[in-house]
Amino acid sequence: MKRTALLNRRTAPPESKINNSRLYLAVFSAVLGNFNFGYSMVFSSPVIPQLKSPDADPRFRLDANDAAWFGSIYTLGAAVGGLGAMLLNDKIGRKLSIMLSAVPSTIGYMLLGGAVNLWMLLLGRFLTGVAGGMTAASIPVYISEISHKSVRGALGSCPQITAVFGSLSLYALSLVLPWRWLAVVGGGPALVMIVLLVFMPRSPRRLLSLGQEDKAKKALRWLRGEHYDTHSEVLAIQNSIDTQDKVTLSQLATPRFYRPILISVVMRFLQQMTGHHTYSGLSGIHLFS
Repeated sequence: MKRTALLNRRTAPPESKINNSRLYLAVFSAVLGNFNFGYSMVFSSPVIPQLKSPDADPRFRLDANDAAWFGSIYTLGAAVGGLGAMLLNDKIGRKLSIMLSAVPSTIGYMLLGGAVNLWMLLLGRFLTGVAGGMTAASIPVYISEISHKSVRGALGSCPQITAVFGSLSLYALSLVLPWRWLAVVGGGPALVMIVLLVFMPRSPRRLLSLGQEDKAKKALRWLRGEHYDTHSEVLAIQNSIDTQDKVTLSQLATPRFYRPILISVVMRFLQQMTGHHTYSGLSGIHLFS
């Protein structure tokens, strides 16, 4: 019996030799987008009082109506970004969708930091909202697809936690920085994110769905370590892709599909209406397994 146990340990599959250090780096690179999301979502909170004060520049001093638009137009941009990311995730992949979100984010903060009129402020807020919607729809999917099953649950909470830290950072910085410098700082995380993601692998699931098995194996070895046996995980991912059903519009009208979707949407709507903001990406939730 002891000899058998010893033999089993010596012949344990290479999958046991997992090194997740690079996986953590890839997750950190991605969730910088969520940090930016949390930062930009509450950007208006400390900025509006500064722009409504008597000392504010008359060119964009906010009245009650302007302040309402400055605070709420972000959500319109987030809706556009979220819907766009739904298409981009399948067209160009999760990683490139996340990287693309840095474009509206950077332009938006440049407009906010250099604003000379109200329209630049509103357009900047709208563009940062677009970026926020894109990251909320893409990052949870990317993380779930690159993570090993042993740490997937823990890493799946990183987008929400990082977004909260982004909001806290904004509030802390607002105590010492004027609003223009808050905009300058806000552009930093997205730029760091795009630089780091250049060196990160694409989603193995995405690569397998494109028929690029060799690249998927290479990505898995990068994420899990050079001595990781990719065979079983590749088979599991491929089987998941092959057995995944495509939902038609007619199927969406059946209770099996529309009920959980309706419940999720109503819950999110009520959370937003009552001011209980959450940062989770609905696109990362698998309603059916």
